[in-house]
Amino acid sequence: MGSRKIKGVIFDLDGTLLDTLDDITIAGNSVLARLGIEGISKDLYRSFVGEGTAELFRKILGYRNSLDEDKVNLCVKLMREEYPKVYLNNTKPYDGIVELLDYLQNKGIKMAVLSNKNHEFTQRLVSQLLGKWNFIEVLGVKNDEDRKPNPKLAIEISRKMSLEPEEICFIGDSPTDIETAKNAGMLSIGVTWGFKNLEEIQKSLPDYIFNSPREIIEFFEKENRDTCLRKNISFLPKEDFFNRIS
Repeated sequence: MGSRKIKGVIFDLDGTLLDTLDDITIAGNSVLARLGIEGISKDLYRSFVGEGTAELFRKILGYRNSLDEDKVNLCVKLMREEYPKVYLNNTKPYDGIVELLDYLQNKGIKMAVLSNKNHEFTQRLVSQLLGKWNFIEVLGVKNDEDRKPNPKLAIEISRKMSLEPEEICFIGDSPTDIETAKNAGMLSIGVTWGFKNLEEIQKSLPDYIFNSPREIIEFFEKENRDTCLRKNISFLPKEDFFNRIS
C-alpha cells in the first residue's frame, strides 16, 4: 500500500452510516404481501441485505421456496413503489456518525458514499439525512454489473477525489465492502455496529475493525497502537498505518 497519507474515505451507506433495517424490513414485507408470500423477520433481512435489491429478493424468495427470476424482477419493481412510502420513518444515522463526519470534514479529509442500494434512494437518503456534509460523490447501483464488490465505482470515486486508491480507506459493515476495498487497492476497514456480525467481518480479513465511530476518530488522531489493541479497536494491521494518516 505504500506510505501515502490517507486523504479520503469512502463509506458504505446501509449498516455503516445509516440504520435503515427497520424501513427495509417493512417495505420488503409489503412487497411480499402483495405477492401473497409470507414476510420474514428483521433478523433475516439483516442477514440477507448488502448485495443489492435483486439479490435481497433472490435470497428471500429462495428462503420461501418461491424463487424464479421473473418474480425477483417483479419484487424489485414493487420495492421501488413500497420503499418510498416508509424509507424515512425509522432510518437515522448510527450513534456517533454525526461526530465522525464532522471530524473528517473539519480535517479536510475527502468523503464519498458508495452503496449497493438503488442509486436514486442512495442519493435521497444522503440528501435528506446527511445533507449537511460535503460528499465528493454519492453513488448507488444503476446496473447489477457495477455493484460491489466490483471496484469500478470505487476507483471512479478515487479519480473524482483526485486521489490514488492507496490514499483512501473504504469503511463498511460487510464482507462485500471489505472485498471492494481490496479489489480497488484501498485500505479496508470493517465496522461492527451495522448489519453483519463480528465473525463475518473477521472472515473477510479487513486491515482494521472498529467497534464505534468514536474509535475511527481516535484512530485518525493517532492514538497509541498498544492502547488501540487493548481496546480491540484494530484487527490484523498489515503495516504502520499511523504514519499514513493526516
